[in-house]
Amino acid sequence: MNSDPFRMAMGEVNLELGPQHRVGGYADPIQGSVEVDVARAQLGGRVAYDDPALHEEAQRWTLLAQIDSDDNADMVWGDRGALYWLIRRKDLAAERWQAASFTWQCY
Repeated sequence: MNSDPFRMAMGEVNLELGPQHRVGGYADPIQGSVEVDVARAQLGGRVAYDDPALHEEAQRWTLLAQIDSDDNADMVWGDRGALYWLIRRKDLAAERWQAASFTWQCY
């Protein structure tokens, strides 16, 4: 997935734009869907990527925050990565912050 020409071109654009810190909205993933990452962890980590249950669970998650590597803030995650906190929409609506999940990706 990282070698997809479109994704690689977008990565180059993002590097030119600078850090992509976000609160809410949609994640700017480096290595594929962060929603799938947290869903897989929630399902025990041994779920096949083609399992429909994995993608059903991934659709329940939304981004809380994304913190990119940022030279100006002296923050570098792995090889220029990003940190992501996600939460299920129902938990967000109920303000159950302890139900949030974390993942990170890097180049």
